[in-house]
Amino acid sequence: MGWSSANDIFDPVARALRDSGAPDQTKRDVLGKLIAQLQHNDWDTEDESLEDFLDDPAIVGAFADKGVHLSDRRCCRAAHAKDPHAHLMAMRHEDVSEDEMRAAIEAYAHHLADRIRATRDDTRGAVQAIKVMDFAADLIDPAVRL
Repeated sequence: MGWSSANDIFDPVARALRDSGAPDQTKRDVLGKLIAQLQHNDWDTEDESLEDFLDDPAIVGAFADKGVHLSDRRCCRAAHAKDPHAHLMAMRHEDVSEDEMRAAIEAYAHHLADRIRATRDDTRGAVQAIKVMDFAADLIDPAVRL
């Protein structure tokens, strides 16, 4: 028999950690231990709590550490929101909307262009190399101009 009232234990603790500004690693460690104990006591609605905290990658990570994912994998996309490559890879799911995929692709393109622009100084002033790098970055992310 499942135990859905565990959400009434988990959710306030997670909210308190988040609202207090606890460091991500602390949230992940504390909530990971809580998730494990609640699962041991037959918590079967973890996905409902996970869905309530998709905006916090540390909490999503605590669930992932304990094998809890949403069926549409939105949790994985949320966990990788700050890593454009990992975010794009996590988008590979049939339930991802076209708008969500477009946003992830644009974020990755912007990330690539920023990396190209960030390495301009490594050219040591080689004008032609700088021009090529600027051209490539502008092709990838035309909205950004230095």
